[in-house]
Amino acid sequence: MDGRWVPKMVSDRMQEAASTLKKLRVSRLKPSGYGSSWPEIVRDMGEVLGQETPELQSGPPTPEAITRMDEALHWLHWLEPDQARLVWMHAEGVPRKMICAKVGMSRAKAWRSWVAALMTIASAINASRRVTQLGESKEDTFRRVYLRTGNASAAYRDAFGMEGLSQVTLKQRAARLARKIGDKSDRHTSSQVTVVT
Repeated sequence: MDGRWVPKMVSDRMQEAASTLKKLRVSRLKPSGYGSSWPEIVRDMGEVLGQETPELQSGPPTPEAITRMDEALHWLHWLEPDQARLVWMHAEGVPRKMICAKVGMSRAKAWRSWVAALMTIASAINASRRVTQLGESKEDTFRRVYLRTGNASAAYRDAFGMEGLSQVTLKQRAARLARKIGDKSDRHTSSQVTVVT
């Protein structure tokens, strides 16, 4: 494949993002300060016997999965609110009949809207990765965006993408490239490197 995104790839990434978010909730990973002041519930034997066995969980998600989830959630901003809701419900595995009832569309129209939203995301991803100037290398793209915005992380994302990279690795690589550019240019010094996520 030539590296271009297609709707199926977007759908798979959205499903992975929904799964990762669910694992975060199940493993109770959340920002500090959001805990409840209530104690854990202690159940007696009668309550436990009436419960179904919980599904086996594969543990908390990896940092790479969380990074991919963050990226996929960002893609929803490129859509209209109704389209984003439709894409997310599909990703969570909500049955189509319930989706149609919630969004007030026929099954065929909901399907067409979902596919159109996936195509919108795929097109936006492909457009953001397209080299804007003929013959421009990835490092030149990084340099151009970094000098324009001053944001090394955003420039690295635009030039190289962030497939499989954790935020820490992305920041390190972006800072290293920004320092390299700073060494070549009097305009930016290594102390002025800005790495923002």
